[in-house]
Amino acid sequence: MRHNLKVGTIPEDLEPNAPTIVESYWNFAPPSNFRHDVETLVRFVPPKYLVGLKTIVLTNRAGLTGNKRKQKVRSRNRTVRLADCLGSYSRAGRNSTATVWLYVDNIVKAELSWCRWVPLLRYTMPAEVLYHEIGHHIHAVHRPIHEGAENVAEDWGRRLWRGFLRQHYWYLIPFLYVFARVASPIVKRLKRDKRNA
Repeated sequence: MRHNLKVGTIPEDLEPNAPTIVESYWNFAPPSNFRHDVETLVRFVPPKYLVGLKTIVLTNRAGLTGNKRKQKVRSRNRTVRLADCLGSYSRAGRNSTATVWLYVDNIVKAELSWCRWVPLLRYTMPAEVLYHEIGHHIHAVHRPIHEGAENVAEDWGRRLWRGFLRQHYWYLIPFLYVFARVASPIVKRLKRDKRNA
C-alpha cells in the first residue's frame, strides 16, 4: 500500500529561500524526528547558498520510480546505483528544478541505532549527507571551481557542519575542541599503523 505523498515547507518567516521539503515513502516509516532534523539542519545553512535549490525530497529506495532506481551515478571514479546511495543532487534543467534527494532508509541503515537518541549525534549522519548534497549545489550554482566535484562537496559539507555546530551547539564548542585535540593524534596513529601493516 502506497503512503500518501506528504508535502511541507519551512515557514516563510524563517527563511524565504528555504527549499520545500517533500516526503514520499513506499512501505517505510522514517524515524519520528527525521524531517524535523532535516528542517533544523537546513535552517542553519546560509540563505545565499539555498538560492536556486527548490526541493529536498525525503524518500526510500522503494519510493523511487523504476527508472530512477536503476539509474547509475559516478562517484569517485566508480559507478553506483542511485538506489544504493545515501543521497543525490539533481541540477536544475530546462524542465526541472534543483533538487536534493535523501534516501532515508539507506541513511538509517548507515548510522548506529543508538545515535538517534543522543541529541548531537542524531544530526551527524543526516547532516553529512544533506550538507554534502547542498555542497554539490553550491559548487554547481554559486561557487564553481575546477576541482573534483566530490572533493568540493565534501569540503562544503564540512564547512556547513562546522557552522551548524557553532550556531546550534555553541555551548559544546570548548568540549569538542578538547576532544578533537585528544582524538586527532590517536586517529593519525591508527591510520599510520594501518598503512604500515
